[in-house]
Amino acid sequence: MAHPSIANTCVSETACNPLIRIANRGLWLLRRLVDGVVLALLAYMALAILAQVVGRYFFNYSIAWSEETATFAQVWLTLLGAGVAMRYNQHVGVDFLILKAPVGVQRIVNGAAFLLGIWFLGVVVVGSLSMLSIGLMVKSPALRLPMAIPYAALPVGFAYFLIEFAITTLPRVLRPGATASQED
Repeated sequence: MAHPSIANTCVSETACNPLIRIANRGLWLLRRLVDGVVLALLAYMALAILAQVVGRYFFNYSIAWSEETATFAQVWLTLLGAGVAMRYNQHVGVDFLILKAPVGVQRIVNGAAFLLGIWFLGVVVVGSLSMLSIGLMVKSPALRLPMAIPYAALPVGFAYFLIEFAITTLPRVLRPGATASQED
């Protein structure tokens, strides 16, 4: 099934632009991939912890790797989930005063927040890349996996968050005061 924003009919010249349609399709595919990974991580985490509890309390046997991998799954789930929450505008924000301000002030404040957010997320993504080289040298305690695997959640998760942040926040800069129904 095609993404709703990918229509065969052109409502504007921008919607007919092949690059915009390719970007929309890529975004749709990225979101489906992230949704699938988040669901798989959540299911794995629940099963790994259940196996740990059953093993420990019913068989008096601790499964060391289940706790470690569940922790890794939780890290990935949290960082990817932040981007999913951004997609649905679920992060806490206090915008009462901004919405009461004139449209010009809204545009300036939203633009500054957008630029600061992009800058911060970009710094985190770039800064976390250096952790990957360290993670290749350090091994996890139970499975002896390179710690680059859980460390990779930082640049991947924050890069996805950056994409969703830009998509969610940019319309507030370009069309301040627009409601969610106007943005759809």
